[in-house]
Amino acid sequence: MGGMLRVLIILAILVVPVSAFAQGKIGIINLDDALSNSSVGKAALSGLKSRFESREKAIAAQGDNLKKMQNELQKKSVALSQDAMKSKAADFEAKARKYLDDRNKLQQEEQQAQQGVLQPLLNRLQKVVSEYAAKNGYTIILEARSVPYYDPKMDVTSAVRAQFDRSK
Repeated sequence: MGGMLRVLIILAILVVPVSAFAQGKIGIINLDDALSNSSVGKAALSGLKSRFESREKAIAAQGDNLKKMQNELQKKSVALSQDAMKSKAADFEAKARKYLDDRNKLQQEEQQAQQGVLQPLLNRLQKVVSEYAAKNGYTIILEARSVPYYDPKMDVTSAVRAQFDRSK
Protein backbone atom coordinates (compact mmCIF):
# COMPACT_ATOMS: atom_id res chain seq x y z
CA MET A 1 0.00 0.00 0.00
CA GLY A 2 2.83 2.43 0.89
CA GLY A 3 4.56 1.72 -2.44
CA MET A 4 1.39 2.46 -4.38
CA LEU A 5 0.94 5.76 -2.53
CA ARG A 6 4.51 6.79 -3.40
CA VAL A 7 3.88 6.02 -7.07
CA LEU A 8 0.68 8.12 -7.05
CA ILE A 9 2.46 11.04 -5.36
CA ILE A 10 5.31 10.91 -7.90
CA LEU A 11 2.83 10.77 -10.78
CA ALA A 12 0.94 13.73 -9.32
CA ILE A 13 4.18 15.72 -9.02
CA LEU A 14 5.09 14.93 -12.62
CA VAL A 15 1.62 15.68 -14.01
CA VAL A 16 1.16 19.07 -12.30
CA PRO A 17 4.00 20.86 -14.16
CA VAL A 18 2.98 19.26 -17.45
CA SER A 19 -0.63 20.36 -17.05
CA ALA A 20 0.44 23.86 -15.95
CA PHE A 21 2.78 24.04 -18.92
CA ALA A 22 0.03 22.89 -21.28
CA GLN A 23 -2.14 25.83 -20.20
CA GLY A 24 0.43 28.38 -21.37
CA LYS A 25 0.94 29.56 -24.92
CA ILE A 26 4.53 29.72 -26.19
CA GLY A 27 5.84 31.75 -29.08
CA ILE A 28 9.24 32.03 -30.75
CA ILE A 29 10.68 35.21 -32.23
CA ASN A 30 13.82 36.04 -34.17
CA LEU A 31 14.53 39.53 -32.83
CA ASP A 32 17.27 40.24 -35.39
CA ASP A 33 14.90 39.42 -38.23
CA ALA A 34 12.03 41.38 -36.67
CA LEU A 35 14.21 44.46 -36.32
CA SER A 36 16.32 44.32 -39.48
CA ASN A 37 13.39 43.53 -41.78
CA SER A 38 11.04 46.12 -40.32
CA SER A 39 10.67 49.38 -42.19
CA VAL A 40 12.23 51.44 -39.39
CA GLY A 41 15.01 48.89 -38.93
CA LYS A 42 15.85 48.87 -42.62
CA ALA A 43 16.00 52.66 -42.65
CA ALA A 44 18.23 52.76 -39.55
CA LEU A 45 20.62 50.12 -40.90
CA SER A 46 20.74 51.80 -44.30
CA GLY A 47 21.58 55.12 -42.64
CA LEU A 48 24.35 53.48 -40.65
CA LYS A 49 25.76 51.79 -43.74
CA SER A 50 25.84 55.00 -45.77
CA ARG A 51 27.37 56.89 -42.84
CA PHE A 52 30.47 54.66 -42.79
CA GLU A 53 30.61 53.42 -46.39
CA SER A 54 33.25 55.86 -47.69
CA ARG A 55 35.59 55.20 -44.75
CA GLU A 56 35.15 51.43 -45.16
CA LYS A 57 36.11 51.73 -48.83
CA ALA A 58 39.17 53.82 -47.95
CA ILE A 59 40.32 51.27 -45.39
CA ALA A 60 39.71 48.41 -47.84
CA ALA A 61 41.86 50.26 -50.39
CA GLN A 62 44.52 50.72 -47.73
CA GLY A 63 44.45 46.96 -47.10
CA ASP A 64 44.76 46.23 -50.82
CA ASN A 65 47.76 48.55 -51.05
CA LEU A 66 49.38 46.73 -48.14
CA LYS A 67 48.92 43.38 -49.88
CA LYS A 68 50.52 44.77 -53.03
CA MET A 69 53.37 46.23 -51.01
CA GLN A 70 53.90 42.89 -49.24
CA ASN A 71 53.96 40.99 -52.55
CA GLU A 72 56.43 43.51 -53.98
CA LEU A 73 58.67 43.15 -50.92
CA GLN A 74 58.67 39.37 -51.27
CA LYS A 75 59.52 39.55 -54.97
CA LYS A 76 62.30 42.11 -54.58
CA SER A 77 63.74 40.77 -51.32
CA VAL A 78 66.58 39.00 -53.15
CA ALA A 79 67.49 41.95 -55.35
CA LEU A 80 67.48 44.63 -52.63
CA SER A 81 70.37 45.40 -50.36
CA GLN A 82 69.96 44.61 -46.69
CA ASP A 83 69.61 48.31 -45.78
CA ALA A 84 67.05 48.92 -48.52
CA MET A 85 65.13 45.82 -47.42
CA LYS A 86 65.10 46.99 -43.78
CA SER A 87 63.87 50.41 -44.85
CA LYS A 88 61.05 48.99 -46.98
CA ALA A 89 60.11 46.49 -44.26
CA ALA A 90 59.96 49.29 -41.66
CA ASP A 91 57.81 51.37 -44.02
CA PHE A 92 55.50 48.39 -44.55
CA GLU A 93 55.20 47.73 -40.80
CA ALA A 94 54.35 51.38 -40.10
CA LYS A 95 51.66 51.37 -42.78
CA ALA A 96 50.32 48.04 -41.51
CA ARG A 97 50.08 49.42 -37.96
CA LYS A 98 48.27 52.52 -39.21
CA TYR A 99 45.89 50.32 -41.23
CA LEU A 100 45.09 48.15 -38.19
CA ASP A 101 44.60 51.22 -35.98
CA ASP A 102 42.32 52.87 -38.54
CA ARG A 103 40.33 49.68 -39.04
CA ASN A 104 39.90 49.11 -35.29
CA LYS A 105 38.90 52.74 -34.73
CA LEU A 106 36.29 52.50 -37.50
CA GLN A 107 34.90 49.24 -36.09
CA GLN A 108 34.55 50.81 -32.65
CA GLU A 109 32.84 53.88 -34.07
CA GLU A 110 30.48 51.68 -36.08
CA GLN A 111 29.61 49.61 -33.01
CA GLN A 112 28.94 52.71 -30.92
CA ALA A 113 26.81 54.26 -33.66
CA GLN A 114 24.93 51.01 -34.16
CA GLN A 115 24.28 50.74 -30.43
CA GLY A 116 23.10 54.35 -30.30
CA VAL A 117 20.72 53.89 -33.21
CA LEU A 118 19.48 50.35 -32.56
CA GLN A 119 19.15 50.33 -28.76
CA PRO A 120 16.09 52.63 -28.72
CA LEU A 121 14.56 50.50 -31.50
CA LEU A 122 15.25 47.30 -29.54
CA ASN A 123 13.60 48.84 -26.48
CA ARG A 124 10.57 49.75 -28.59
CA LEU A 125 10.52 46.25 -30.12
CA GLN A 126 10.62 44.71 -26.62
CA LYS A 127 7.56 46.78 -25.70
CA VAL A 128 5.78 45.61 -28.87
CA VAL A 129 6.63 41.97 -28.07
CA SER A 130 5.19 42.38 -24.57
CA GLU A 131 2.03 43.99 -25.91
CA TYR A 132 1.68 41.30 -28.58
CA ALA A 133 2.11 38.54 -26.00
CA ALA A 134 -0.49 40.03 -23.67
CA LYS A 135 -2.97 40.72 -26.47
CA ASN A 136 -2.67 37.21 -27.94
CA GLY A 137 -2.49 35.20 -24.72
CA TYR A 138 1.17 34.14 -24.81
CA THR A 139 2.67 33.03 -21.52
CA ILE A 140 6.19 33.24 -22.92
CA ILE A 141 7.91 34.29 -26.14
CA LEU A 142 11.45 32.96 -26.52
CA GLU A 143 14.29 34.21 -28.73
CA ALA A 144 14.79 31.77 -31.62
CA ARG A 145 18.57 31.57 -31.07
CA SER A 146 18.05 30.18 -27.57
CA VAL A 147 15.87 27.30 -28.75
CA PRO A 148 17.54 24.34 -30.50
CA TYR A 149 14.32 23.32 -32.25
CA TYR A 150 10.77 24.61 -32.48
CA ASP A 151 7.75 24.03 -34.65
CA PRO A 152 7.65 26.83 -37.27
CA LYS A 153 3.96 27.35 -36.37
CA MET A 154 5.19 28.84 -33.08
CA ASP A 155 7.13 31.60 -34.85
CA VAL A 156 5.55 35.01 -34.23
CA THR A 157 8.32 37.06 -35.88
CA SER A 158 6.32 38.31 -38.87
CA ALA A 159 3.28 39.21 -36.76
CA VAL A 160 5.41 41.12 -34.25
CA ARG A 161 7.32 42.83 -37.09
CA ALA A 162 4.02 43.99 -38.62
CA GLN A 163 2.88 45.35 -35.25
CA PHE A 164 6.30 46.99 -34.76
CA ASP A 165 5.97 48.72 -38.15
CA ARG A 166 2.57 50.10 -37.10
CA SER A 167 3.80 51.28 -33.69
CA LYS A 168 5.28 54.69 -32.98
